Parts: sequence; structure tokens; C-alpha cells
Amino acid sequence: MNLPTILICVILIIVIIIGIRSTKKRATSGCCGGSETVKKIKIKDKNKEHYPYQTILKVYDIHCQNCVRTIENTFNSQEGFYAKVNTENNTVTILSKKQYSAKELINTLSKVGYTSKEL
Repeated sequence: MNLPTILICVILIIVIIIGIRSTKKRATSGCCGGSETVKKIKIKDKNKEHYPYQTILKVYDIHCQNCVRTIENTFNSQEGFYAKVNTENNTVTILSKKQYSAKELINTLSKVGYTSKEL
């Protein structure tokens, strides 16, 4: 074997190892959020009757449970919100104690990296 062939083989082996490590990391931690799983923020007031306003948004880029937790945490970390993601139809139902426009809620999601629209 000559030197160029050996270098190409070494480079291919390195690329394969990196690919395997990346695939293994995604399989254990989800596609988003790096190596750590996003911890779910629990809301204090779980009584849905206390949230008279409801908005449903279609979210286009939900890929894993880290995405679900990030979206829910975006709202649930704020006083007066109760959010729940439905992964079957990629929607988030946002209950609130005060009325917010869909545009405000969409902007909140876009700040954490998600594209959405009102249903």
C-alpha cells in the first residue's frame, strides 16, 4: 500500500467513528438539546378552568421529546400559562389567564427556534 491509500483509509475510519458516535448520541438523548435531556417545568396551577383563553398553534419542527419539553417549558415557565404539545398532529394548545394574540404566542415560540402558525 502506498501513503495516499493509507491516509484515505485513516480518514474514512475517523469519519465512520464520528458518524457512529453521533448516531449513538442522538439515539440516547434525542435530536435536540445536545447530550442533556430537557427537564420538564411543572406548573403550579393545573386547574384548566382557571385558564379561560385557548390558542392552538401548528408547530412545524417538533422532532423529539426534548422539542416537546422545550415548547411546553417556554410557556409553562411563565405565570398564567398552561401549554401542552400534541405530537400526533404537531400542535401546541396554549391556555392562558389573560388574552394574548396568536402573533404574540408565535413570536414567543420563534424566540426559542420553532416555526408555527395559528390553526
